[in-house]
Amino acid sequence: MSAPPTPARRSTAQLLERLLHPSDQRRILEAIRAAELSTSAELKVHVEARCPAADPHTRAVELFTRLGLHRTEARNAVLLYAAVHDRRFAIVGDAGLEEPPGAPFWTAPNRRVSIAFRRGAYGEGLAGAVELLGEQLRRRFPGRAGKKDELDNELSTEDTEARA
Repeated sequence: MSAPPTPARRSTAQLLERLLHPSDQRRILEAIRAAELSTSAELKVHVEARCPAADPHTRAVELFTRLGLHRTEARNAVLLYAAVHDRRFAIVGDAGLEEPPGAPFWTAPNRRVSIAFRRGAYGEGLAGAVELLGEQLRRRFPGRAGKKDELDNELSTEDTEARA
């Protein structure tokens, strides 16, 4: 039997449940785990209710550093940021990807999220984008035997950010 959740874990879980249905959370986490099995890259999904910055890309870049995604060995981490109540999102990658915003690398994942968010299907959009990113990252950064997970695979929220 597992120990009861800590207050920080409980508040993160409660916040996530207000933003994404538990089945959507599971689907996103499964997509992250599956993607990371076949690539040396790291994926992170951060979910908030509202975007506190002028635009979601600015917020995603800020979170990328706060959450430590820039510390991966190959500098090939990707952050998918979503402000679900605003229906806004951004996908940013580290220097090792060498893909500027707007490059074809980002087109399909951005389209997947955009279409799903218009319908209010946040979990579907986020999981689908992670799957597409995983496929692209696998081709560019194949997995390595014995690769360690450099970042936790849990969804992060503004609560997580405050503890980072």
